[in-house]
Amino acid sequence: MSSAQHSLTQPDERPETRSSREVTTLGRMTQSIAKELNECLCVIVINASTCLRTLSADPPNVDRARETARRTIRDSNRAAEAVSQLSALFGKTN
Repeated sequence: MSSAQHSLTQPDERPETRSSREVTTLGRMTQSIAKELNECLCVIVINASTCLRTLSADPPNVDRARETARRTIRDSNRAAEAVSQLSALFGKTN
């Protein structure tokens, strides 16, 4: 067996190496989660601002404001679903 194959199948990995790898993985997961949620929140803010602008117009564009409000609700639900999935994921591991 080559040393590369041996290192892949070696069950007695050093605790420091495993811990370091787990910390790195957790960091990457955290970055990914934060990016996804931040994206949702930014879109929600943009939609809310657009909605206010369209209602402040003279005359107000109620149809556009209504559609923008629908998008805000959709994106809020998307963020809520991401949080629910994370809660379920971490709830399974505890």
